[in-house]
Amino acid sequence: MGNIHQTDAIVLSRTDVGEEDRILTFLTRDFGLLRAAAGGARSLKKGQTGRLDLFVLSNVRFYVSDKPGKLCRIRAVDVVESYLGIRDDFKRLCVASAMAELVAHCIQEADPVPAVFELLSTCLGLLGAGAGSMRVLLIFEMRFLKELGLAPELSRCLVCGRDITGRSFISPPKGGLLHPECSSGAGNEELTSGDLATLRFIAGKPMNSIGRLSIADGSAGRILPGLNRFSVHHLGFETKALRIFLQNES
Repeated sequence: MGNIHQTDAIVLSRTDVGEEDRILTFLTRDFGLLRAAAGGARSLKKGQTGRLDLFVLSNVRFYVSDKPGKLCRIRAVDVVESYLGIRDDFKRLCVASAMAELVAHCIQEADPVPAVFELLSTCLGLLGAGAGSMRVLLIFEMRFLKELGLAPELSRCLVCGRDITGRSFISPPKGGLLHPECSSGAGNEELTSGDLATLRFIAGKPMNSIGRLSIADGSAGRILPGLNRFSVHHLGFETKALRIFLQNES
């Protein structure tokens, strides 16, 4: 015996098994990370396979066995949003893949993280609607760090303790910002007062507000290298898709 559950879910990755089956990794609204088997998924008729495509937001019904070690089984999938615009652009596809990799690496099974689910669905929606890839990646990475409790300290210098109001440097080892006179400069990325205001906006505003942040890809591209080094330092992980994306942007 077992139980049947239902939740909104986003496909993060998929692995083919045998001739017809597929194992899917979802981020769910109510159950954290979910790995489930979809029997016969590879033999679905044309027009039905989209329900299990990467980055699709769906409402999923799945069966959980009471036997230890058994994978969940997908029973039904209803598409909520396909975010089709992501598949039309290599950069947007790279950013979506990077976000999925980060989530799959950092979120645990049976550990609900509704704020991360909302963040991912918001950012996929922005990508699908044609928003700048750099802008979306900046929003996601900064807010993701915040939801994990790992965001850089943005209010004060972590050497002298004084408030940060203008130009500063982001230091991964220190965990936040430093005044220019407190930074050796080695390995630290410079931020302007405008860059700092952008990061504070992303970290502090409600989720339904951050998508309206107006920032050019050029400005986002100036902030991202330092934030990405900070993220890699504190997460201990760099996504392959993000590395490819940043290499193509440099």
